[in-house]
Amino acid sequence: MDKEIALLKRSVGRPSKAQPFKAFVVDLLLKQPNLRSLEIVERARQAGYEGGKSALYSLIASVRPRRNRPLSDHDRVPGEIARHGFGQVDVRFKDGAERTLTFFVSRLEYSRFVVASMVHDQSVETCVRTLAAHHTAMGGVPLMAAFDRARPIGLRADGEGQVTEWDPAFAYATLELGLAVEVRARRGAERGPGTNLGNWLKLAFFKSATFTDEADVASQLVEWLRDHNAEPQNEVFGKAPTILLAEERQRLRPLKIALRDLALRFPVLVGPRASVVYEGQSYAMPPEAVGLIGVLQLYPDRVHIVAGRYEATHPRRVPSTYPALEMASAAPGATTPAADGSGSSDRARVGVRRPAPQPTAPAPSV
Repeated sequence: MDKEIALLKRSVGRPSKAQPFKAFVVDLLLKQPNLRSLEIVERARQAGYEGGKSALYSLIASVRPRRNRPLSDHDRVPGEIARHGFGQVDVRFKDGAERTLTFFVSRLEYSRFVVASMVHDQSVETCVRTLAAHHTAMGGVPLMAAFDRARPIGLRADGEGQVTEWDPAFAYATLELGLAVEVRARRGAERGPGTNLGNWLKLAFFKSATFTDEADVASQLVEWLRDHNAEPQNEVFGKAPTILLAEERQRLRPLKIALRDLALRFPVLVGPRASVVYEGQSYAMPPEAVGLIGVLQLYPDRVHIVAGRYEATHPRRVPSTYPALEMASAAPGATTPAADGSGSSDRARVGVRRPAPQPTAPAPSV
């Protein structure tokens, strides 16, 4: 009887040479969960493994701790996550001209409401300002913003695509917006369907459309987004994203700062000619500030520089644009924040000296 049970438990064919190394692999993964499979194979061979790589790869996959997919269909919560990402597409216009266009796309994961904008580049400033404009179109800020890749918001990333060092200007801007950020750069089977928004938009919109010029691309994109968000989607059980957006907006938080008041901060040095150079443009500072390290606050239409006790404000010579303001205006129920009186003026203010802190008088003794 015992022999019959043993025969039933025994697998068909020759015993795997990888099976005796199961404890070895489990021990490695307990110490280093992110250790690559190739590295495990090399260490197993050093420990005496003589079998094939495929058998050992299958063993590694069966015992490796699996990551939970945070964006599965059953755990979407209103106002929890919005996905964002850049994309590029090669477009041939009707006159035969070809262009490589860049876009930025955002999607609320609960309602599947999509906002997209054509942009000029993939810089940190473009990312921040378009991100803020898209959240204005959505009607508020969710708990977290998830990006498909580390660039351009991260300076360094590990082998799994997780950011180890954030871009300082981006990190400060997210604090100003009141937004938590995560990079979910997943590979292979872990990516799941539809995780790359850039590829999704290329297949859904750009692949079947024809355009006259770049302005026509932006115009058709606005119309397509309006129709897409109004149509029932299978991903949300036959409901339209615009309808679900009304429910999700109850969980969204308002932006903490208006679009035109959002500044990116960059460290600068006041040069020997009492000026700060940024984007190839020179901005004057008081002569007393020469040699001081300061901070340049980059607004869409002006530059404010603070170095020690000295500060200067100039109109920005390379003004930023708002590629997504029309999206914000077109979104149902969204309002574009109005600029207050703190906007730039045609005349620069240079040499405004910040008053030194006055010592506090001691309290009278009793």
